[in-house]
Amino acid sequence: MQIEFGWSLDNAAWADGSAATGTVRMGPRSLVHLLQTRLALTRPDVHPAVRIAQYSRAIAAADHPWPRASFAADPWATSATLLTWRDAAVVAGAELRGHSELPARIDALRSIEEQIRGADGSASGGPALALSPGASDDLRELVDLLESVVASGSPWPLGIEIIRCHEDPQRLPGLWGRLLMLLEAAGVALVRPAPGSGAGDAGRPELVIVEAEDEWAAAETAARYLAGRAAEPAPVGSAPSLQVLATADTVLLDQELHRRGQAALGVAEPSADRTALQILPLYLSIAIAPVDVQQLAAFLDLRVLDAPEDDRDPVGLVPRPVRRGFLDAIAQEPGTGGPAWNAVLQQLAADVQGAGPEERPRAETALATAQSLSDLVTSPLQPETLTPARLREATAWLQTRLRSLGQGDAGLLRASAHLAVFHDVLDTLPAGHVLGRRELAQILEAAGGRAASPFARPEATAAWRTCTRPSQLLPRGGDVLWWGADRHDAATGVTWDDAEVGALVELGARILDPAHVAALETEAGLRGLSGADRLIVVRTRTRAQKATAPASLLAHLAAERAGVGEDVAAVLSRHTHAPADAIGHGVWELAGARRELSMPARTRPPQLPGTLTKHAGPAPHLLPRSLSYSQAENLLGCRQKWTYRSGLGIRPASVSSVPTGNQMIGTLVHAVVEDLVDTARAAGRMGPPTGEEIGAAFDAKVPQLASELLLPGREVELTTTRENAVTSLQEFFARLVEAGLTITSVESRFEETLTLHLRSGDVDVPFTGFRDVVAEDSAGRPTVIDLKWTAAATKYPDLFETGEALQLASYAWSLHRQDAEVGYYLLKQGEFVSANPALDPHGRPTLDIDAAWSTTTTGITEALDAIRDGEVDAASGQILLDAGQDLATARTTAKKTYEKAREAARADGGIVVDARCDFCDFALLCGLRGDDS
Repeated sequence: MQIEFGWSLDNAAWADGSAATGTVRMGPRSLVHLLQTRLALTRPDVHPAVRIAQYSRAIAAADHPWPRASFAADPWATSATLLTWRDAAVVAGAELRGHSELPARIDALRSIEEQIRGADGSASGGPALALSPGASDDLRELVDLLESVVASGSPWPLGIEIIRCHEDPQRLPGLWGRLLMLLEAAGVALVRPAPGSGAGDAGRPELVIVEAEDEWAAAETAARYLAGRAAEPAPVGSAPSLQVLATADTVLLDQELHRRGQAALGVAEPSADRTALQILPLYLSIAIAPVDVQQLAAFLDLRVLDAPEDDRDPVGLVPRPVRRGFLDAIAQEPGTGGPAWNAVLQQLAADVQGAGPEERPRAETALATAQSLSDLVTSPLQPETLTPARLREATAWLQTRLRSLGQGDAGLLRASAHLAVFHDVLDTLPAGHVLGRRELAQILEAAGGRAASPFARPEATAAWRTCTRPSQLLPRGGDVLWWGADRHDAATGVTWDDAEVGALVELGARILDPAHVAALETEAGLRGLSGADRLIVVRTRTRAQKATAPASLLAHLAAERAGVGEDVAAVLSRHTHAPADAIGHGVWELAGARRELSMPARTRPPQLPGTLTKHAGPAPHLLPRSLSYSQAENLLGCRQKWTYRSGLGIRPASVSSVPTGNQMIGTLVHAVVEDLVDTARAAGRMGPPTGEEIGAAFDAKVPQLASELLLPGREVELTTTRENAVTSLQEFFARLVEAGLTITSVESRFEETLTLHLRSGDVDVPFTGFRDVVAEDSAGRPTVIDLKWTAAATKYPDLFETGEALQLASYAWSLHRQDAEVGYYLLKQGEFVSANPALDPHGRPTLDIDAAWSTTTTGITEALDAIRDGEVDAASGQILLDAGQDLATARTTAKKTYEKAREAARADGGIVVDARCDFCDFALLCGLRGDDS
């Protein structure tokens, strides 16, 4: 075997050698792997996160004063940093053992190393303090073995004839030069570069720079060039004369290449943000208190495999019956362990009892999964109990589920590997160690590493050869297209001060100046670029909305071309072109590539419609089988909203419907009222509840109905909301008692028959709903009170005083009592809105229930007649559109517009209902929200 060795040639393809049989290109890591195989030194890889955990135990055992404070404050980051320094010292050749008078950092590394292997070089700490070998130890082991082989006089047959070095071994840092010298002593011919040879000896390529404003324009330019070159005929069997150097992601460029029928380059960096690496952190976020219900919804809805059939849902990590049940439950009650949550478990248990022999295993699996997840989130791990054993136990279900789903799927196998490494780290840590949230997050990130991008899929082509580092370019002349020639901060490695360098040298290290090591990378890049005849650079002025600078190698190339007194920037500017410069009359030309251009005919963009009304054929099938007030409100405010949601059953996913904000708190306080009334009734207690009782009921309901208030950082909001609710409910119950009213029911369901006089004939429809609170005076006269938690303090008083409190009218109608009274109670403000002066001292007029209910039924009838005929308008949106407004209009301005429309409609005996288009899920379907794509 013959090897072409370069300091920057790692990840180069073996086939990029000199084309002779048995010749390969290698960098340092590749050479070590080859020698380990030849010398029988291979072993299973140990994940870096496990090595950090092992080193952490050694640091704790050493208890050296220098890192003590940092280790106590942040053990994982401190361990990772110290391990990086230790490995750098080993690669440099230092023997970290018995020595006195060392600088503090070096002495700390020596002290820790002695805990691993003892001062005499033997293992002192036993298996518990073992440190698995890393890349630095692999290199050290090879050097030690080759020294013993050379000293024995009986060289081991390595099967390597020649190593042709790009750099003189004496210029390489640490043990690398020593390794090459030992290979030479072992019988391998070492061919050094010629004395005085430099990076630019291969030549000076023609330089063409195309600089675009953004990546989209740059991608189009590069794709046109490659497509033009691909159209050129090439000699059969010859290597491609064009090389592509991609030092940035090519996702956008690949899209442009596919549009032109060309192969994708498939260059994309791995990332820690891939879906496979988010499964375990997401799972643990719901396993540790407090449970974030939004994260729980995201986990339940997570799909991990494509649908097995075209008409089926993608496969979720959570089985479909469990997923749908729990998502619907938290859409009703944004928490865990409440009535809706428990109802799902009861239904799944009933499904098992009613399942036949074929369906029973699947039903039992669903029930077992639901029970496991319920136990996980209703009794989550407390932050002060995060020991390795508890975390391993908590992730047992996820491990089983990933194994059952992930057979052959790369993403799930990666997620399983992430969990396996996490378990290995837990097994390495002391059994009684309690992990803090920060340390747990650091371990999860380290255990995951970086996963490959789904776009990293290069496609085969004979038109060009692709590489990702300048040093990997082959010196075969021809053209090189450089995509993404932006400046990147080079990795500096570990920096030692002068005292530390002196100490490391005494310990056997070979330390080179960081600038010297950086020069090796620069020279390798220039050597690769100089092997081309022409270099076409396509770059952008901005990337990811940030300004970019040209790669430093371009400055070196420009310096070679600079005239007397001419600076580098001027040289680069002289060679730079705009993408438009390549466009001629019906043709695009750049650096020898040519593409025919055709200009599409100009067309005027279509005018936006002046009306949002949709017209279709008669639709009697959309008439409702039942109605509720929310449906009635939609029919009055936006018929399209009702048609999409209720008529056609189009609804947003449950995961996007989890209540939050005022809606969530309103549901919570409603439940608190119901619980207080039921508790008092069961105990036979009269009178209003105390503040302590209200607070206790509030605290009990928060995990079930508003668990997000328990999250870190929400303490002030939780305390403020609790105090507001307690004060408001004390006022609510006390005012009812003063008014002589006794609560008879809370959240009472009703279902009454509503006769609608449609043009096609009368229709009887069940009208259903829930009355928040019904109270009676001593004479048995009912009062219906609707509870509202809202920041809009004037909305409901205005509806009441203008006779447009339609919801109250529907509740009063359902009682069939002419003497029924109605009112609102504003929970956030602690105020009643009522005509009863004992409840509301503002002297409001009595709501005309019959007139309000007549307005409601008339509006429902007119809406359903129009929908049946196929004419469906969007009244709320049309009001904005007619006023020249849209969803971007400020809410204060939109409210004024609706108020004017309300006044005009009221004067004509009609009504306008604000359907809140700014919160509507169907604004894109109706046309009010434009299609931004």
